Amino acid sequence: RLFHPDLGTRLRDDQLVNHFPNHLELTRKDQMVKNVKRWLREQGRDKQREVFDFVPVTHLLPADYSLFVEEFRRCPRATWIMKPANAAQ
Repeated sequence: RLFHPDLGTRLRDDQLVNHFPNHLELTRKDQMVKNVKRWLREQGRDKQREVFDFVPVTHLLPADYSLFVEEFRRCPRATWIMKPANAAQ
């Protein structure tokens, strides 16, 4: 282990860590959206407008398919970006 608080193991000043426990919760787009949505639900509507107005409307397919279709019909000329979950590129 590179770092373990109970054992006192620490990195040297010249060492870096490029992976953290549960880093996929932030680095995978589908997991990040899941966490942002959960946080927004906990904070309430006022906080949503205040803090996360830069987060675009996001649908995780196939679970949110009906919501996506509704949004697509509402904004037929909008540009949609589709990203596969857990893909390297």
